[in-house]
Parts: sequence; structure tokens; C-alpha cells
Amino acid sequence: MLIEEKLSQFAVDTFKAQVDTDTAHILKRNILDSYAGICGSLYDTEMVGKFDRMIDIAPVTSGVDVWGTGKTGTHADAIFLNAILGRRSDLLNTYFSPNNMGVAHPSDNVSLILSLADWLGKSGRDVLGLTHLAYMLAGLFSDYYFPESVEYDHDAAAIFYTTLIIGCALDLEPEQLTNAQRIAGGLGLDTNQSARDRVTDWKHCTYASCALRGLFAAKMAKAGIEGPYEIYQGTAGVNRFFPHSEKMFDLTPDLGSVVFKRWPALVFCQTPIDVALELAPKIGDPASIEKIDVGTYEMCVNIAAGETAWKPDSRAGRTHSLPYCVAAVLAKGSIAYQDFDPPYSGDPTLNDLMAKVTVAEDASMTAAFPAKSACSITVTRADGTKETASRDCPRGDPADPLSDAEIEDKLRTYFFFAKDDEASNVIDRITRLEELPDINDLVSPLKRRRI
Repeated sequence: MLIEEKLSQFAVDTFKAQVDTDTAHILKRNILDSYAGICGSLYDTEMVGKFDRMIDIAPVTSGVDVWGTGKTGTHADAIFLNAILGRRSDLLNTYFSPNNMGVAHPSDNVSLILSLADWLGKSGRDVLGLTHLAYMLAGLFSDYYFPESVEYDHDAAAIFYTTLIIGCALDLEPEQLTNAQRIAGGLGLDTNQSARDRVTDWKHCTYASCALRGLFAAKMAKAGIEGPYEIYQGTAGVNRFFPHSEKMFDLTPDLGSVVFKRWPALVFCQTPIDVALELAPKIGDPASIEKIDVGTYEMCVNIAAGETAWKPDSRAGRTHSLPYCVAAVLAKGSIAYQDFDPPYSGDPTLNDLMAKVTVAEDASMTAAFPAKSACSITVTRADGTKETASRDCPRGDPADPLSDAEIEDKLRTYFFFAKDDEASNVIDRITRLEELPDINDLVSPLKRRRI
């Protein structure tokens, strides 16, 4: 049986399966966390303004709600733009393959699923089933593929699993899901240029672009359009272009291993931020700092401390810059969503500190990754005295997990536009998700105009 055929049957079986109590609790924690991230993205009124202008290019009288605009767009507009809001805040969670292959942000899928459920009138139980499917698929593809090693974006394989998620929401049969994956592969794979050199805000759009193409692939398959055969294992199938493990289903993704973020920044910057927060009160006046030496694992160095990380010129560039994150914390003793945007991003004290940051690989930390995502920071003052701190992992890692109450607090913090008891009501509805006949009340706050 071909990989696309196995994945189609897996998708149908997983979506229709009864989700056990423990798994349901894990998924609800993730949905709560993801909802917080979506709300956080709505701070960005400049981005929402771009959404507004895009919708107005081809307005529709009846469509799907685009969050933050107070308007409806085509279903393609809504899928793409709402998915961007799932990532824009950079509060999304992360799955690391235990066999050290790939990495995924499974919470990307929550914005897609809520948009699909709103459009198609799905129930809370459907949302839970689609979320279970999405998290399992994100893990399976991460365990099998390592796109970044050959300069494809880590989201490149999401073109396939978003197609399967959307296909299940549209009630495609297994044969149609198989063909949908073939069409999706024909629509192309994301290169990793979005994470290289000058990092623009497109970095927050890479998953959304997969979801958009996944929607068209599922629609075409439902209509009967035929895609290229053997899209994974064929002579020019995607297995030729991605390093991959021997078998796709060797590992069962552990959904409890997902890393939650406390800070609106790249996952590889979470431990450095936590360490810098520990050091900041010991340092006192940031003007006393002579140099800042950071030691961490190879992947963190490669992704978060490339040459351009010292001169980021976009929000995405700053959230993906280890030097910026560390300097921002040491400059003010805290970190918040607004600290990655002007005017703070142009603060002279911050930029002076960033120039004093050096980042080097620590071989022992590299050997311990991905079980540990360690970081050590030594701050040297002008008088020669030093302060050092280190952590093996960030808060939110399964080794140091956030409690349910902390995730709820995160939602309350970033749900800054909530009215009356809306935050408590959203938390209650997600907790009782399988009881909801629809998700209207869950998504209605997101539909309000933010500009």
C-alpha cells in the first residue's frame, strides 16, 4: 500500500475514533493555549489592517469571518488569514521528533480547525476529533521528514497534512483523500528562504500558505480532479527531496511531549529568555554590562543566531533572534508582546546590549538535544565581575510543564479585548468542547473588528 493510501485510512480512522479522557485533556490544554496565541496576534492592528485591505480587493456578501476585521471573506481568504493569526504572536507550541528528525508547530492547526468548523457548522466533538488528527499528523510527518536540512521550510510537509485535515472536515472518502495528497504535492513545497538571510513577516505565513493550498487540493479532489500518482514514493516524489526515516509509521507521536511557550518568540529562544530573566535582577543597571556570552545547542545557534540575528528589521526577525531576545530581557528585566515592535525595538540601550551578545555552541548541550534544550548565559560587567545562570529546558517543556491554571492565565493575559466574562466563558466551552453542538460562541469574540 502506498504512503498516501495509508495516510488516508489513518486520517479517517483517527478522525472518527473516540478520543479517550487523557488525550482529550491534552488536546484541550493545547486548544486553550492556541486560543491565547490567536488573541495575542490581534494586538497587531497593522497586520489586521492588511487583512482588511486584502478582503476589500474582492469583497463577498456571504463568506467566512476573517478574525479581527469584522468582515467576511472568501473561504480561501479566511483559511489563509486566520491561520496567520494562529502563528503571528509566536506563542504557538512545538513538537520535536524523538528520533531527532523534524519539528512542527501542531497548534498552527487550531486556527485552521476553528475556521473550518465555523464555516462548515461542525460540533465541538468534531473540533476535538480534527485537533486529534492534526496533532497526530504533525507528529508523524515530523518523525519522518527533516525538510530544513536541505533548505525546505519546516512547514513544507504541512501541505500534506493540512490537506488531510481539510479533507476530513469536508467528508472526503479515503480514495479522495489519497488523490487530495497527490494534488497537494503538485502544488509545490515551501523553501526555507523565509527563515534565511533577512527574515520578513512571511515567516509567520508559511503554515497558512500550506493550509490555503491544502484547501484547494481537497476541493479539487472532491470534484474529481486527478493528481500525480505516487506523490511520496514515485521517481520524483517528495521522498526524493526530503531526508526521511525508513518508515512513516515507526513512531506513535506522544502528544504529551509538546512544548508550550510562555514568551512570544521562537521556541529556540524560550530557554535563553528564561535564563536572562533569572539574571536580570542580579545585574541591575544594564549600562554596567561589558559582554554577554551565551552557550547553547547547535540547532539553536543555527536557527536563532545567524549573522542577520544581530540586525533584525521585522517583528518576525526579532522574535527569531536570540541576541535580540536576551538583550531585550536584560535591558528592562521583562519581556512582552510589544517589545518586539517599535518604538521599543529601536531603543538605543537595547541595541547597544545586542551588540555585546556572543553565541557559541556547547557540545554537551548539542548532545543532549532534543531531550534537553539547554542554555547558559554569563554576563560580565565593566568592572570584571560576572553573573551566570543556566537551564536545561524552558518553563512549558514537559520536564517543567505549565499547569492547567497557568495555561488559563495565559489565555486571560492575551485575551486583552475580552468583554465581561468572555475569557471565563471561552475556557469553560473549551473544557466542555465535546458537549458543544456548534462553536459559534467560542469564535464570536475573534470576529470583532480590532482596527
